[in-house]
Amino acid sequence: MQPRLVIVGFGNVGHAIVRGAIESGIAAPSEIGVMDPEPTRIEEAREMGMRAVQASAIPEAELVVLAVKPQSFAGAANSIGKIAASGPLVISVMAGVRSNSIRDALGGAARVVRTMPNTPAAVRRAITAIASDADVVEPDFQKVEQLFASVGRTVRVPEALFDAVTAVSGSGPAFVFRFLEAWAYAAEEIGLPQDTARALARETLIGAATLLDTTREEPEVLRAKVTSKGGTTAAGLARLDDAASRAGGLDGLMLETLRAARDRGTELGRG
Repeated sequence: MQPRLVIVGFGNVGHAIVRGAIESGIAAPSEIGVMDPEPTRIEEAREMGMRAVQASAIPEAELVVLAVKPQSFAGAANSIGKIAASGPLVISVMAGVRSNSIRDALGGAARVVRTMPNTPAAVRRAITAIASDADVVEPDFQKVEQLFASVGRTVRVPEALFDAVTAVSGSGPAFVFRFLEAWAYAAEEIGLPQDTARALARETLIGAATLLDTTREEPEVLRAKVTSKGGTTAAGLARLDDAASRAGGLDGLMLETLRAARDRGTELGRG
């Protein structure tokens, strides 16, 4: 039996996608094929009930997910070969690689939809952008949305904005984790033991995110609720903006961060 879903690249993102597909009932493990040059990843896929497949399995599949690194795509495309317009829908999760470049590398006729999930897909809390202007029919879009809804929420965004999406949500978790690292370090520097500092910073971030998610209130509203005039929070926030003043305050610093990530995505797209 040929697989319905083929994952090309069984790294963190590919792993998260198949777990979501299996747990949500989109595909049984036996209906999923995996292509990856790393034997350890293939063995992991087999342990989950999936199969290692060759490029010959792709034409009969329903969906093919390209979950390789952008720098590895040329090699992966050579392995896959041509995909016909009547063949499987090709879904890319690669940063920077344009849909027309993917189509050209696969023979010029494949139906391609770009997506950009993020690493919280591993716990089914991703936000995935889907290129709204792909040259595919609505049922194809719905297949993509169903697959990525199994690992979180989805939004449709024009592909022209995908470098910005990559900066905001694709790279975003790393920015949050880096902030948490700095937060815990600073907690140690003002006298707290390391274990306590890390626990306080980590649980405060998780609790604040949960509050934001549960109440559905805007962050500025929740910030105002904990910021008394002349109080400790106000003093800390003022110093935070002052320290980032060279970049135009914390907002300016975040803008510089996102621009750098977005521009790198553009560079990757140029090859």
